[in-house]
Amino acid sequence: MQESQVLDILRATFEEMTFLDVGVPNPQTVDLDIGPILFLPYSHPRAGSFCLEMPKEIKFLSAENIYGESWKDLSSEQIDDSLLELLNVLGGRFLTAHFGEQAAYVMGLPTVLYQRPFYGLNHKYYAYRFQINNIAFLLAWAEEKT
Repeated sequence: MQESQVLDILRATFEEMTFLDVGVPNPQTVDLDIGPILFLPYSHPRAGSFCLEMPKEIKFLSAENIYGESWKDLSSEQIDDSLLELLNVLGGRFLTAHFGEQAAYVMGLPTVLYQRPFYGLNHKYYAYRFQINNIAFLLAWAEEKT
């Protein structure tokens, strides 16, 4: 999938769910420490997965905007749930764009990982870097080769 298509889906989803503007990195964009990774596998029509790697600053801001409360008043489960739902919606939109409107696909349950998954030589791997408020985040997409 073209990076512009990925950006369009990210922009629309983040704007609708978190009211945050996603953009391409610029000279002011900074890389901050990434915490746990949001992971969503899928198994049909080809196996693959998405990883959303965001610093806590973006995670907290997203959760605050989804719930309409300070992240300090939210439990870690609420924060994780809101971000995993965001990834679930993103995954559905990416797979629909990737396989087509009529294609059936099977997604697993989104989860939190504490290290990056390993992908072997039988996978294509794409990494897309974007920013929110000049803070970088990464969407990684791996899929079995055809």
